[in-house]
Amino acid sequence: MGTFLKYVIYVLVIIALYIIAKGVYDGNITSSTTLGEVATQVDDGTRNMAKDAANDVNKAINDVRQTRQHQ
Repeated sequence: MGTFLKYVIYVLVIIALYIIAKGVYDGNITSSTTLGEVATQVDDGTRNMAKDAANDVNKAINDVRQTRQHQ
């Protein structure tokens, strides 16, 4: 269980770093951006990524169901 938790934490850190790097690249995070604003952007970005992933999974499930119904 400890190893699994460790990998989950690694994935969360990688996602946070990706969102921060994207914010810097897009210009949303500058030298005058506060830590609280960055945390809000990371939170919002993580939620959006999770929603997108859930929508993709639901779409794939629906596609499989439709394929099985036509067989």
